[in-house]
Amino acid sequence: MRPQLHLSGFPLPEAEPRPTPEILERLRGWDPRGLDGWVVAGEDPPPLSLAECRALSRLVDELELSAAEFERLICAVGLGLGLDYRRKLVVGKTVYGRDREVDVLFREARNGNRLVVEAKYQRVAGTADEKLPYAVLNQQTLPLPGVIVYGGGGFHLGALHWLCANTKATDIARLPEWLTVFFAL
Repeated sequence: MRPQLHLSGFPLPEAEPRPTPEILERLRGWDPRGLDGWVVAGEDPPPLSLAECRALSRLVDELELSAAEFERLICAVGLGLGLDYRRKLVVGKTVYGRDREVDVLFREARNGNRLVVEAKYQRVAGTADEKLPYAVLNQQTLPLPGVIVYGGGGFHLGALHWLCANTKATDIARLPEWLTVFFAL
């Protein structure tokens, strides 16, 4: 995280996170935009502090989120780290040759580096594990670097081991650190 300075030059302390229900309510009420253009860090304030994003990310497996709310949390984490983003845009082709719509595309303003994020949220055990190989194959066809961000607690442990061994993937709880390393923030 980049240090934030006030006029006297000393870093401001990060505020304590609000209670989880309040954080969740703010996330659910936030319109992340980004469908028709870039959401620019610094111009668009994040709905949650980075501490609140981290707190919510650690609880994702216990919460009942929709896929859209999971994607909002991913956007809020990136925005809190100072990254610009777009959502739901076509980047390349799938392994079947169809247009590939990605969930989130982050951009670092200093150098223009970009990262595609594929969001995979599964609250209860089901067929999501079977969709992971397709996501991995599609990630390999992208013209940009990408990562699969997963959460929800509904994935089988063996599927997650396979996923992390075969591609770039991270749990939502580790996303802030992952983005910090990738973008050298």
